Amino acid sequence: MPKIKYDSSGEEVEVENGTELRDVCQKQSWDVPFGCEDGVCGTCIVKINSGEENLTPMEEKEKTTLEAMGLNDGKHRLACQCKVSGGDISFETN
Repeated sequence: MPKIKYDSSGEEVEVENGTELRDVCQKQSWDVPFGCEDGVCGTCIVKINSGEENLTPMEEKEKTTLEAMGLNDGKHRLACQCKVSGGDISFETN
């Protein structure tokens, strides 16, 4: 099972493939703020430190939001828009 590590606290949890990053953050009470949860507000931006290839590909809405914030660099994602798909990731709040 893939592991998600929240580098801001050092906590790590195993998850099923296809698990939404948002759901993990909320279940673990990690300090990731959420607003609209629809990929538009940008409140839940996180920096992926490793394993970005283990997240689902970005859809257009997420790309547009990150571009508007100057963070479409391949290292930042919206936690409400990505799922774990294959392996471990580590991330921190932006």
